[in-house]
Amino acid sequence: MRLDGRYYTVLSPRPGLGCRFATNRFHETWHVLADRDGIRLLARLCWALAYQRRPGTLALIDSSLLVPNPFDADPSSPIAILNNDLGSLRRSETDDLHAELPFRDAPAGTVTLNTRGLDEALRDVRAYRASEEKAGHSWNAHQQRRWIDKVNGIIVIAAPSPVLRGLGVALSLLATPGAGGNEGDAEVLDWPKGTGEIQLIDDFADSVSRAVRARERLFPGREHQDLDDDERRRMWSETGRSN
Repeated sequence: MRLDGRYYTVLSPRPGLGCRFATNRFHETWHVLADRDGIRLLARLCWALAYQRRPGTLALIDSSLLVPNPFDADPSSPIAILNNDLGSLRRSETDDLHAELPFRDAPAGTVTLNTRGLDEALRDVRAYRASEEKAGHSWNAHQQRRWIDKVNGIIVIAAPSPVLRGLGVALSLLATPGAGGNEGDAEVLDWPKGTGEIQLIDDFADSVSRAVRARERLFPGREHQDLDDDERRRMWSETGRSN
C-alpha cells in the first residue's frame, strides 16, 4: 500500500479465521480484548514482527475481524502492530490507512509466519528470559521503549524487537490454561507506565452477543455510536460485565 507517499506492506489475517477481537478505553487506557485463540494469534504476530527486517511492514487487525466490545458493545477500532526499530507510522500515514478500511481488494499475496523460535522459547521460558537478560535488552532504555495509542481511528501498538519477542512469550503464556492465564487476566503493553492492555476473556463470543442484545434493547439504532459514561454503566449493570 502507498500511504502518504511511502510504500508499506500490510499483513492482515484472513477474514475466515475464527478469531475475533474488540477494543475499548477504560481507566484512561486502551484495551485489546480476545479469547485464547485470539491472544495466541497476537503472540505469533508480535514474534514474527520482532524478526522483520523490511521497513514499512506492519500487521493489521482489520474490521473483518472486529466485533463490538463485550462490556458495552461500543464499536471497536482496527489494530496496527509494528516494529519501531524499523521506523514509525506517521499520523498522515495512519489517516491514509484508515481511509482504505475495510479492505475491499484482493490481497497482493500470502505470507506464512515463521514463528518456530517462539515454540522453542516456550519450551524453556526460563532459558529464553535468561538469554534476553544476558543480551542486555532489559537494561537498554532504547530497546524497551514501546507505545500504544489511538491515532486517526486506529489503535497503534509500536515496540522494538526485544519487546515484541517478550510480548510473544507473555501472550502465549496468557493464552495457556495453567500457565498463568486466567479469565480477565491481561498483559500490560506500556511498562513502566502501566498503560495499554491485552485482556483475555474466555467466553468472549458469548459476552459480545449478550452485550449486543442488551445494547439493541436499551439504545436501539445506536450500534455505531460510542455511549457516554452513564449509558455504559447501564450496559454494565445489564450484562453483568465491566472492565
